[in-house]
Order: sequence, then C-alpha cells, then structure tokens
Amino acid sequence: MVKQQELENNKRDDLDSSYDLSDTFLTQLFDSGPKTTQITKNDAIDTKSLSTSNLIHEQNNDPEIAILIQQAFDEKEISDQAMGYFIKNDILMRKWRPPDVSVDDEWSVRYQIVIPKPYREEVLRLAHKTPLSGHLGINKTYEKIIRHFYWPGVRKTVAEFCKTCHTCQVVGKPNQVIPKAPLKPIPAFEEPFSRIMIDCVGPLPKTKRGNQYLLTIMCVSTRFPEAIPLRNIKAKTIVEALTKFFTLVGLPKSIQSDQGSNFTSGLFQQIMHELGIKQYNSSAYHPESQGALE
Repeated sequence: MVKQQELENNKRDDLDSSYDLSDTFLTQLFDSGPKTTQITKNDAIDTKSLSTSNLIHEQNNDPEIAILIQQAFDEKEISDQAMGYFIKNDILMRKWRPPDVSVDDEWSVRYQIVIPKPYREEVLRLAHKTPLSGHLGINKTYEKIIRHFYWPGVRKTVAEFCKTCHTCQVVGKPNQVIPKAPLKPIPAFEEPFSRIMIDCVGPLPKTKRGNQYLLTIMCVSTRFPEAIPLRNIKAKTIVEALTKFFTLVGLPKSIQSDQGSNFTSGLFQQIMHELGIKQYNSSAYHPESQGALE
C-alpha cells in the first residue's frame, strides 16, 4: 500500500506530499532507508497496481514472460544452476551472474524480478526521471535497473528511454566535449588599410577639451597606428570618428574589434553593413587575438 507522507504542519500540500514505496516491489530501485523509498506525488505511479498479487497477475498475462515461466526452475533447483529463471513465491525471478563474476562466487550473483510490460515504463521513469535518480546516462540507468529487475531487451529499452528524455535533451550532458570552432588564418599581406583593427583605451586623465578616451586603429598589413581622442566611447561617437578616418585612407574591406557593447551594438553593425564593411569580433576574454593593437 502506498502511504502519503504527513506534513509537519498537518496541512495538505500537493507540492510537498510524497508516497512511500517501502511496501511495494519497486523499493529495490532506491537505497534502503525511509527517505529513499519515497517519491513525490507528481512522480507517483498507479498506486493500486504495485501489489505483489498484481505483479504475479501481469506476469502470467504477459505472453513473452509466460514462455519463461514454463521454462523456469523451482526455488530449490536454481541453487544448482549458474544462471536461469526460477519461481519464488509465485513470482518469476532471474538468477544472473555478471560477466566479471566467477562461477564460485555466489555472493555477487544477482536475483532479479522479471518485469512485465505494464510496469516497464514506470520502472524506467523511477530509475531515471525522479529527483533521486538524477537523469543519469544510459549505462548508469541500466546498471541501476538490472541490480534488481530484468526483462527481455532491457538494455535497448533503457537506451531508447534515455535518448528520448525531454529533460536530458534540453539540459544536455554535463561532461560533453564541445567541438572547437575551426581556425581561419588571416592573410599576412593585403592592400594597405583593407583590413584594420580597432579598440578603445581609457578612461585617461581628461584633457582641456574634455577628451579622456582613445580610439586606436591599426592597419593589419602595414601596422600603421592611429589614435583618435574621444570624449566618450559610445557607438555613435566611434562611428563618427571612424567616418572621418575613412575620408583619409578609404573604406576598408573588414574591421576587427573585441566584443565590447559599442562594437556589437545595432547602430555600429548597421553602419558597417551600409558601408559594405565586414565586421569580425575577436575571441572573448582573449586579448591576444588583437595582440598587435593591444
């Protein structure tokens, strides 16, 4: 029977209420102890179907398992067998010896309940999706289940269940290796001022004209430097300074800058687009990518 946990304030709260699995055959999914055999109400399954009598009924009505029942040993005969199915208290069980367990090692042999189809979805959900399960990967979820449960094709079923878990798809794997973006070499020599790098310096001591910043510009090919004093480093101010600079050297094909908000603003990007200038941003927190200008 599944019991609802009483709240400390004795008030009914659907969010905090939980169910106790200690009296059901699913208690093996969790470690021993009263806290680890409780699941939240939102994760609870059909409580009426968790009794041992219903498990026996579903096993006998499952065509796939019914064949195994006919081939099963009785409880006394299985002790002489290395592996196999057997009946214990009218429940079909499986004696399984993991590949790394020797024939003489009976302590490491696992005795698993054979789960009929109506219960498999719930076993998978409790082993993978509940807060106590933590959305583990395929191998760990599989190991958790086969500790006490089994059904034909269990590994394939676990793999399909984990791969289609919505939460896992949204959150992603914590230890996944993100592929690095391919590096694109910059041509060593181009036309003068066809490619320039820009950056801002400051704040510096304010001059008599109120300037306290510098817009630094460098030609990638010739390494020709230019520093334009500015009162502020807003996008509009930088665009005006660059426009005056372009009247002297012509429009470049591309501009490289860091990822400052003034260089990534909509105004700056729009002006660069209208002038036909390609804009490149250096790697974040990596000033070495603009080492010549820095």
